[in-house]
Amino acid sequence: MRRSLALASAVCLLAVTACDSSSDSSDGTPGTVEELTEDGLVGLALLHRGFEGGDPETDQVLVFHDPESGAPLQRIELPDGAVDPMSPDVPVYGQFSEDWQYFAFATREPNAVHLAVLTDPDEAEDDEVEGFSYQPVETIASSQGGLVSRPMIHGERLWYVLGNGDGQPPQVMSVPLEAPNGTPNQEGSLALGEGNRPSDWALTPDGSLHIRNSVPTRQLTGGEGSAVVRATNGTVVNATLTTNGEQWQTFDGTEVWGGGDALLRPDGDGEAPDGLYLLSTEGQGYTATRLLEDEPGPVVQYAPAEERDAVLLQTESAWFRVDLGEEGAVEAEEVFPLYQDASMEGWPLVVRWAQNPPGDPSAEPSDPSED
Repeated sequence: MRRSLALASAVCLLAVTACDSSSDSSDGTPGTVEELTEDGLVGLALLHRGFEGGDPETDQVLVFHDPESGAPLQRIELPDGAVDPMSPDVPVYGQFSEDWQYFAFATREPNAVHLAVLTDPDEAEDDEVEGFSYQPVETIASSQGGLVSRPMIHGERLWYVLGNGDGQPPQVMSVPLEAPNGTPNQEGSLALGEGNRPSDWALTPDGSLHIRNSVPTRQLTGGEGSAVVRATNGTVVNATLTTNGEQWQTFDGTEVWGGGDALLRPDGDGEAPDGLYLLSTEGQGYTATRLLEDEPGPVVQYAPAEERDAVLLQTESAWFRVDLGEEGAVEAEEVFPLYQDASMEGWPLVVRWAQNPPGDPSAEPSDPSED
């Protein structure tokens, strides 16, 4: 009952926040983007598709939650249809800039990548938008029949995939955020695999492009079982751990941990084992630490702290926090219940656990490779 009351109070708080997000900031509520970002947008940022039981196609909202109680602190509306309402593995963590000023999304009709900016409540073109929102300002259209998709923002650049068809490998392109319609850089080709499926790709925390099928695997030795990893510039991006007859793999569409560490979840469909593994590599060896083994159900999403000294983990019923020290993980603590939305999976997607205002020196994450 205590958890239910806390969640109900959180919903009420969000309703009040939404109503107060106007140009009148005399009561201390931010009325402009400058006021909103002055102290930084902090907390666990979740992207809700079908907010408060609404349409998952049109009611898409970025919500910042208190990482200790789950209470919603601030909400920002997204353009209608900006995120696939049913896909479980949308990499939304990369669609927002570090300072939250930009949001990038792709559409099929018309086929284009759109760049939106964080906008004051009284400047939105749609009269139905009452609070802060992301409003499209630039469009990168498909050229010569190619398909543009998978936008991702890193640093001062916007990345996306350009597919040429005719069995040719898609290209990863990038353009400056300040000039998205300038001549793009061709960053790499996505090797084609079985059935001409393009390779998965990701950006490491330092901005290096990792193309899975272009990176050789590396076999590691450790305790019981075996581990195989793919790494770019010292960062493990893909990993598979086989232990006790079970296979565990890195998450899809999720922020790369960085350095030699990675979080692994059970591989395959059907009844999955509980919890997940924290895989830590060093040279040709590794250690694997089981997390949330005593909690029912597998972990479906995670959000690492900026310093990688803690992580928030979501099961199919609740959110947990695990602090990570020099000696490994300490006991997990349940912090708040699961939030739900109208998407196929039934819960909002993790964007980021933002702990510091942009520009704060303490916000710079440590390099795990130096630990």
